[in-house]
Amino acid sequence: MFGSPFEIFGTVHLLTILSIVLVSIFLPKFYKNKSDEQISLMRKIVAGIIAAHVIISPYKDLYLLAEPYDWRETIPLHMCDLSEIFLVWFLLGGPRLLYTCAFFWGLGGATMAILTPDISHHDLDYIFFMIGHGMIIVGIMYATVTLGNRPYAKDIITVSLITALVLLPIVYVINLILGEPANFWYLIAKPEGASLMDVFPDPPLHLLVTTPLAIAVFYLIYLPYFIKDKFAK
Repeated sequence: MFGSPFEIFGTVHLLTILSIVLVSIFLPKFYKNKSDEQISLMRKIVAGIIAAHVIISPYKDLYLLAEPYDWRETIPLHMCDLSEIFLVWFLLGGPRLLYTCAFFWGLGGATMAILTPDISHHDLDYIFFMIGHGMIIVGIMYATVTLGNRPYAKDIITVSLITALVLLPIVYVINLILGEPANFWYLIAKPEGASLMDVFPDPPLHLLVTTPLAIAVFYLIYLPYFIKDKFAK
């Protein structure tokens, strides 16, 4: 299995997606009615797994892979990396803003990454990639279902402004300072693997499409809450 060329929506990929979906649904539901001590323990376990992934991934990229990455690619600055960091911080007692950012970034970015991973083979890189992005979904669902958090419409504006006006320029400048092959947020070049970005203009002009699309995705993610609130009235 491992080491074979990655096939999008092949058997391994589909089994991975199914595993992530099942854990994301049933783990939060299982702990929803547990004692405070059990909920708190699992909260720390989820945060610990995500934190371990963030910490170990650069070491894996530089020293464990058959074809190591350049160090400039291993800094945890991708949106999904920030989702992991924000989730860990929130689960360990950080402010609610961290949850709302991770909620929209994670459900939007991690889901797309899981469906169209920038991966070439079923190897150690594939395992880490899927664990990391899968745990983002698990962490968000745990924080939402088990811990009782939820986003609101006003949060979309806040997260959009933070993303587009604060973090995006910073990440773009970091890419320019580090130089090739740094490509955080795919602001310099498109992913090597097949992705939705293949139909967009080349960077940085793709921002004219991806920015409003990302905001639209945020609203799409929020749609179930919008419908629920409407019926609640």
